[in-house]
Amino acid sequence: MPKIELTDGSPVPTDGSHKEIDPRTGQQKGYIVLSPEERAKGFVKPVRRSYTHNKCGGVTTVGRALAETYARDPYFYSGTFCCNCGTHFPLAQFDWEDGEPMDTSLQEEWQRTEGERRRKARHAALQNRVAQLRSDLEQAERELASESEDASHE
Repeated sequence: MPKIELTDGSPVPTDGSHKEIDPRTGQQKGYIVLSPEERAKGFVKPVRRSYTHNKCGGVTTVGRALAETYARDPYFYSGTFCCNCGTHFPLAQFDWEDGEPMDTSLQEEWQRTEGERRRKARHAALQNRVAQLRSDLEQAERELASESEDASHE
């Protein structure tokens, strides 16, 4: 089992007292993360610090240890906190800042559709570039013809 600790580096209490909710903030007393040694083994996802709650539109930014824990092991958490709502919800209600769902069960479909969307956007951009180049070529040909016509009248 990977080594874990709380975000402040202290050991995870065996009595679960870190899960106690602070009524002022709605957040837990402490959050579990993978140890720095575990996180140093590398990431299987990008390290992203901000996510959007799809229900309220609020953006939450997490600390580095939490972000790196998710990047190292996307299955580590089942829910997260919304700073706007002031409470915890399942991961299925959140998307990372790049649009990828935080819930791993939703990521494959997003990857497939996002890849298609990016291909279509690239194709459209290339079509626009070709149209601009054709327009520039036509303009250059008109200018060249005009210059040739002017030279023949001299």
